[in-house]
Amino acid sequence: MRTAKRWFVLGLIGTTFLTAGAAPRGNLKIAGSTTVLPLSQMWAEAYMAKNPQVSISVTGGGTGVGLSGLLNGTCDIANASREAKAKEFAAARQRNIKLTAFRCAKDGLAIVVHPSNNIKNLTLVQLKDIYSGKVKTWDQVGGETRSEIVVVGRDSASGTYGFFQEAVLGGGAYRTDMLSQATNAAVAQTVAQSKSAIGYIGMAYAWDMSKKGKLKVVSISRNKGEPGVLPTDENVANGSYPLFRYLYMYTAGKPSGAAKDFINFCLSSEGQALVVKSGYMPIK
Repeated sequence: MRTAKRWFVLGLIGTTFLTAGAAPRGNLKIAGSTTVLPLSQMWAEAYMAKNPQVSISVTGGGTGVGLSGLLNGTCDIANASREAKAKEFAAARQRNIKLTAFRCAKDGLAIVVHPSNNIKNLTLVQLKDIYSGKVKTWDQVGGETRSEIVVVGRDSASGTYGFFQEAVLGGGAYRTDMLSQATNAAVAQTVAQSKSAIGYIGMAYAWDMSKKGKLKVVSISRNKGEPGVLPTDENVANGSYPLFRYLYMYTAGKPSGAAKDFINFCLSSEGQALVVKSGYMPIK
């Protein structure tokens, strides 16, 4: 992990703008995180409206798929909902590629349950116990029933899967009976259809589903006895909500041409305004 952190810092550009050049042309392929996907699509549409000489295709597949595609040369930008892993940096070095990361937005990871569930708050320890398999039924964490908890999460190709594993499980293993889903939408649908289910999804998607009465967002306490905190913009911005993360765009080395110009657009005031519109939080 320390190796990954060191290489990440060396490659991180953050919100620094790249030097502008001639008007870009050509095709740009973006792949990766399904969390970043809707935001990336908004950016692509807005950018192409201003730059019709550039064609951008955006696909999902998960953070791991995007980074693999970047290293294999099948995409120009990899969207990611986590930092690249040590093994991904190692694979890049073997190809003489320096992964370069751009922080493009912030997101809170919301914990959701069925609207009928009486649970309103969980501690990080309780959440860990649920997803590791130590806790099996809702009454063990203050629920009204002894029904078995249906645990829903993302598949291993997802950056959200990796972020949750590190932030909540401390790098430990998920329980073997977790229902793994490929997208935020699939997790949300599964939880909405099961009164005993729990899941984790991006906060923008979670609040949208909550407003429709399909899910309930649970507050999280860092420690037992501390007040619960909901994943709101304010709480993510001030750091009081524990499950927040940066969203990234990765390139193979220093980007150029359309990739460079597109990233500049995403980090501009216009691009960051679209971050807010999408329900995520801007970097600045």
